[in-house]
Amino acid sequence: MKTLKRLGKAEIWMAAVLITINIIFGGGETAYAQTSVPDRVEVNINTNDGGWYAQPWVWIVGIALFIIVVIAITRAGSREF
Repeated sequence: MKTLKRLGKAEIWMAAVLITINIIFGGGETAYAQTSVPDRVEVNINTNDGGWYAQPWVWIVGIALFIIVVIAITRAGSREF
């Protein structure tokens, strides 16, 4: 097992400079709060389109396949050659 080498002063200063530059110039990805509030927000939670993942049979088949795969993996790992 390899051991980690101890960082010298030059590496520590270089890391500090790079971190400082990243903090100063990396502000473009900063998230800002919303500055204005809309007058009215309409939200419709009564949708009839549930999608294929909302069907109960899809969940039953998915869980059954998951259990079969888990059983197959655990049983295959217990064999000795």
